[in-house]
Amino acid sequence: MDTTWGIIGLGWLGSELATELHKQNYKTWGTHSKDFNFQTDPFPELSFDVLFLNTPPLPHIPAKAYADKIPKVPGSKIIFISSTSVYGQDQERVTESSIPKPTSESALWLASVESLLFTKFGNALTVIRPGGLIGGQRHPVFSLSRKAEIPNGDAVINLIHRQDLIGICRVAASVTEIPIINAVTPYHPRKKDYYSQWAAQLNLPKLNFSTLSESSRQIDSAVLPKLYRDWICPRLDFL
Repeated sequence: MDTTWGIIGLGWLGSELATELHKQNYKTWGTHSKDFNFQTDPFPELSFDVLFLNTPPLPHIPAKAYADKIPKVPGSKIIFISSTSVYGQDQERVTESSIPKPTSESALWLASVESLLFTKFGNALTVIRPGGLIGGQRHPVFSLSRKAEIPNGDAVINLIHRQDLIGICRVAASVTEIPIINAVTPYHPRKKDYYSQWAAQLNLPKLNFSTLSESSRQIDSAVLPKLYRDWICPRLDFL
């Protein structure tokens, strides 16, 4: 393939994306946090057709400084990995047309960067907002198993497997005029059902869910049913 991907953030997601792209003979280059400081280092002077921005939220860097640092290359595609946290917790069901209502510092930063990048890149930008991430040895059940009590057990889950997120990113690179994608599987069981099943499967301590109930937010996508149909892990049942 002649397409070159620049991957800013060769971490848990970016490194696996690079591996998948290499299998398909795409050219890639990338940065890692240990050798590239987004705040102080100059942006790599390397060519790209697709620029994949996969840094964690960086509230210590002003959103405008972050957006200003991204080079504008005619004909290139920009993919920015954001988060469903920009929707906040008060909306019961959201899709890509829902208005963000961020409350945390990181979510406010992500929403600001999204807005600035859209102003700068227009239709060349696609923002992907993943839900909770699983894959490899990563799964929320590990941290939940260390809690004495887990609230909101009747809330639904909003997760996605890394391999499906990679597939969505690859599809997003080849489409235009799709500004936002909620990268969440359409499978939304209750927390206490899903995580209890995983805890038993992994021989983890039995989970204890409290009766405390908070808002239950379901994140759906109006885009993915047409854009991404061949799910790899639609029921979130393997790592």
